[in-house]
Amino acid sequence: MNKIRTMAVAVGLAATCGAGLIAQTQETKTTTSTKVEIKGGKDVTLIGCLERSLTGAYILADVREPGRHEPSRYALVSKEDLAGHVGERVEIEGKAVVNGNGKVSLETTTKTEVEHGKDEESKMKSEGTAGALDMPSLGVKSMKKLSSHCYE
Repeated sequence: MNKIRTMAVAVGLAATCGAGLIAQTQETKTTTSTKVEIKGGKDVTLIGCLERSLTGAYILADVREPGRHEPSRYALVSKEDLAGHVGERVEIEGKAVVNGNGKVSLETTTKTEVEHGKDEESKMKSEGTAGALDMPSLGVKSMKKLSSHCYE
């Protein structure tokens, strides 16, 4: 009988401790917003292949520009998710930041809301004249799909 009573007490304690842990669990919600701004630069319309680098940056590759023998590459700056267009030939209108002509400004705000706790907010701002992978930047204003495949 003592073994049954000891077992019942142990199960009761475990249930009580488990209920206490559940009561202590807090819900959190994290949201991130990014503001992208191109200061200066040059308005351009470029045609190329939309690629994604190993770091996750979007790149407009194989851009043929007048007066250049080799194709150019641009790091794309956009708040939009371009993942659905990777591998497509596209025409992009936007502002190009090349050779220090203009700046790209990124401001990211992350807010964490904690239920029954203190909310937190952090901001990170960066500004530069070169895009990802040290190539010129292209701020995307609009994009038009020209072909489903880059090299047809």
